[in-house]
Amino acid sequence: MGLAVAREVQARGHELCLLLSQSVSPIPEDLAACTRSFDTTDELRAQLAVEFPAADVLIMAAAVADFIPLPEPPGTKRSRRDGPWDLHLEPAPDLIAELASQRRDQQRIIGFALEPASELEQRARAKLIRKELDAIVANPLETMESNRISGHFITAEGNTWSAPPDVPKPDFAAWLLDRIDGLLRT
Repeated sequence: MGLAVAREVQARGHELCLLLSQSVSPIPEDLAACTRSFDTTDELRAQLAVEFPAADVLIMAAAVADFIPLPEPPGTKRSRRDGPWDLHLEPAPDLIAELASQRRDQQRIIGFALEPASELEQRARAKLIRKELDAIVANPLETMESNRISGHFITAEGNTWSAPPDVPKPDFAAWLLDRIDGLLRT
């Protein structure tokens, strides 16, 4: 979804800086000139610290991870001979919420909520409020890894627009950018 949105932003002639996980390889040629890669949450945080202050709009289509492994104490080395290993996880930093607390006037932040269809709108609205976003894209968990989406655009003012159901992601990206353009004009 992030690539579809980036392509639509670029097609509309807007300046674009795409922060893209290194897991997307190779970087699509049509976006290579404006893409910065990252591998970890900390790397993304550092890139956002550089790019976000000058941005008018941040569209955060995905998180790096919801949970990350707790670090081992320095100097720790585990061996297979040590037997089974318990992996302990902690919540990853909420980068979009961090940025929302630092934004300047007129800077807009759009998040995404991937949630089960049965609780989609309720959870998306809660996330929108909790993270202090200007708007959120709510899309059903069932569309993950699909090339189609049935999404909704919900604003902090309480407005909701629903895209046509089961639309290809590039078409959804165009629909979404129309909503975001409208948000910027208000």
